[in-house]
Amino acid sequence: MPKGKFTACIHHPAVEAIAHCHQCSTPVCGRCVVAGPTGRFCSFECREKHEQFVEKARDCDVNGKQGGRFSRAVRKLFGYLVFLAAVLFCLGILCTMYEVPLLSEWTRAVRGIIGI
Repeated sequence: MPKGKFTACIHHPAVEAIAHCHQCSTPVCGRCVVAGPTGRFCSFECREKHEQFVEKARDCDVNGKQGGRFSRAVRKLFGYLVFLAAVLFCLGILCTMYEVPLLSEWTRAVRGIIGI
């Protein structure tokens, strides 16, 4: 809160606020402030809402990290497969254009199977 700027408590307009609610940003004085493990609040209801939010965020973070490792591994594997397919495609084109022992035979066999 900037110094010199008077912000009144929401419940006591004649008293300067010492904090803003961590949940709803309502200004509160020292008599109204409700302390919690995650900050200062204007009411027990706001404190409870914020603690529920923090707990849900923590659960999402933990679950997201576990799922994140698996999805990163799948994306990495998919990337390798796409790269391999691109290399094989380019090799197939080269083997069609130039006669390469063994590879040209395989290329013709694969092209025959897929119909091109």
